[in-house]
Amino acid sequence: MQFSYNALVRKADAYLREQRAANRFLRAILPLRLFDEHLWLWERRSVAVGLGWGVAWAIAPVPLQTIFAALCSLWRRGNIPVSVAACWVSFPGYQVFAWPLQWWVGSSILNAMGIGSRTTWETIHDAAVLLVDGWDAVLPALQGIELPLLAAELLLGCAVTCVLAGLGAYGLTLLVWRPKKA
Repeated sequence: MQFSYNALVRKADAYLREQRAANRFLRAILPLRLFDEHLWLWERRSVAVGLGWGVAWAIAPVPLQTIFAALCSLWRRGNIPVSVAACWVSFPGYQVFAWPLQWWVGSSILNAMGIGSRTTWETIHDAAVLLVDGWDAVLPALQGIELPLLAAELLLGCAVTCVLAGLGAYGLTLLVWRPKKA
């Protein structure tokens, strides 16, 4: 007997539809849109959309990334298991590398527009080293920095890198997964 993911999904879908029809509580908590087969089947477009949302939310500095990825996949009809898996694959501690990169991207954009905080890598490094001693030691090092602009740089960088990573994952999936010739 050969295992088929799509056949398993179709059987589970039929079972859940039957249970939902018979149970008023399940009708209330399981919207019919959740049963769209594109959200669960292994198809080129839905997998690309699910992976794009999953990767985008995986590098976002927010809690509950998995829930956001699943909701966005539900909204744009992407594969929900793929979006959830993409969030779970991101390794713990990636923030050590991602946040400075995201800040740098946002800083570069705002500095090019002439409104950046003018914070340098050295300032960020010095503040990170002083953080070991506690926030009381960090605050004097950040005296000349406009903190709202520093936060704006980080948020802008996060938004830009998340969008670019998501679009990159989406595009690469479509590029690699060629449709079968008839």
